[in-house]
Amino acid sequence: MTRQEALQTLQVYTKAPNLVRHHLAVEAAMRAICKIHSARTHNFENEEMWAIAGLLHDADYELTRNTPERHTLYLEEKIGKALPKEVLYAIKAHNYKYTKATPISAMDWALYTCDELTGFVIAAALIQKDKKISSVTVEFILKKLGEPSFAKSVDRAQIQACEQSLKIPLDQYVGIVLAALQGIATDLGFEA
Repeated sequence: MTRQEALQTLQVYTKAPNLVRHHLAVEAAMRAICKIHSARTHNFENEEMWAIAGLLHDADYELTRNTPERHTLYLEEKIGKALPKEVLYAIKAHNYKYTKATPISAMDWALYTCDELTGFVIAAALIQKDKKISSVTVEFILKKLGEPSFAKSVDRAQIQACEQSLKIPLDQYVGIVLAALQGIATDLGFEA
């Protein structure tokens, strides 16, 4: 599946503009994490596969929001044959609390950890005085991660799993994801 085909698939299943922007954010984060992971491990991953996993990871969310145990499984039923098995597994593994598809590969763990972090970064941008993602810093995000009352639905342990699973310190991981989202600010609805 090409990026264009993945985007068309996303548009079939996802109508809410904010959810589409979330997918674009996770796609950008996955590309950035893939590049860093590949450079660090000298095990060069397929960046397009990582990006498509990010782009489609919640494509069935609007259809399964009331049945979280079906989230990602519905997508598998509808388009599973069109995706490489590694991409499909990563998508299922990001919902492993329900699917029991435990994250194994670096792509699985990247999707699992950056899914929560991208939403957190957006929340941090929205409370900036100028409402610009370019105003957000790594230090600000780390500070807010330590405040349980801020974006309280975000699972901080899921984000912090980057250190154990990907061997990337939290501050560096936040920097990678933040830079990726700042690079597509206009696609996310922010001023450049």
